[in-house]
Amino acid sequence: MKRMLLISILFMITSVASVQGKGISEIEQLADFVTDQQLPVKEWQVITKEKLNGSSINKILNELKNSYKGSRIENENIIKFQFRDTHKGKSVNVTYNVILPKMKESYPELTVVIEGNTWNQEIKSEYQSVIHSILSKYFTSNKRIFSWLKTESGGIIHNGVFEKELMNFLNLQHTKTQLDTTTNIERKYIYGYTEKWDEKITIEEIPTNVQIAITQEKNGHTEVTLGTPILINEY
Repeated sequence: MKRMLLISILFMITSVASVQGKGISEIEQLADFVTDQQLPVKEWQVITKEKLNGSSINKILNELKNSYKGSRIENENIIKFQFRDTHKGKSVNVTYNVILPKMKESYPELTVVIEGNTWNQEIKSEYQSVIHSILSKYFTSNKRIFSWLKTESGGIIHNGVFEKELMNFLNLQHTKTQLDTTTNIERKYIYGYTEKWDEKITIEEIPTNVQIAITQEKNGHTEVTLGTPILINEY
């Protein structure tokens, strides 16, 4: 699957707050909103990250090695182990990444990516079961969670109705818009803050936890990617 690029907003981050979300998760709210607009969920991800101490990460690494087939990549800075939990007949895939830095000043990191290519009530239930098991087993309250999904086409996207409905649904505040028209593809980025979600980043003392990317090609094809607190590329 094509991954979203981690754009320059990362370099403006001054602080990060990471808190357990309120009730229903962000990805569920986003997916339910998109499907309520009668648009398809084409791709989605939930990425959970946390830096851990050596004894904790070694315990997790040994458990993953005993449970899944994995790969190992090494360079001058890190050793990365990756394990994939994929099952035929299931719509939710899970990838575990264990990063071991070679510099003693850095902490090891666990990243778990849960993803899929569509969304319905059955997948929602499957996701809830998977995320609950993973969070309770591997993570603490210090984790950070990034969520995003992609939808496409539809008249309500072309005429701006979807954008207005989404901003109203989130009661979006502190909005900022950027346009990129340097190529044949027009890209529009919208940043903002919603009180619906606890996790956020702070940019120049302004909280941000919503990023919307709208890509429109000259042939009329439109994609919209919604993310919180930012769109992130894990691979």
